[in-house]
Amino acid sequence: MEEHSIIFIDADEDDHDMFKKALSELALSHPVVVFSNGQTALDYLKTTSEVPFLIISEISMPGMSGLELRQQIDQQPSLRKKCIPFVFMTHPVEEPVVEEAYELTIQGLFEKKTTYADWKAQLAAIIAYWTECHHPKRVPGNEHR
Repeated sequence: MEEHSIIFIDADEDDHDMFKKALSELALSHPVVVFSNGQTALDYLKTTSEVPFLIISEISMPGMSGLELRQQIDQQPSLRKKCIPFVFMTHPVEEPVVEEAYELTIQGLFEKKTTYADWKAQLAAIIAYWTECHHPKRVPGNEHR
């Protein structure tokens, strides 16, 4: 069975490299698709027929922020119907941003860890959760929709 991709959106190229390295070390079979800003991620999501496994996004990015990206996904019926789990991984985490993020019906917000080992463990926990979680596009017998 072909695995659905994990989309990672962050302006920091070093974080792209750490994300790819962590997934490789965790021996996960999900393809990784990375973007440096919300607009390029949105353009991809609008044009692909794939239903990604998970979107992990930074909040603060040049151009379209992660918050704006989530809002755009919610406003587009074709994207909203894909039911893609969407979590933020960001730093710093401040109360007003947390409140705004959850108003956008995200599925989680995590503060980026300061060490690679902690960051990798955090990523493993997020992916393990979504691997076990059922949602409209991942109900037994319905995985290929």
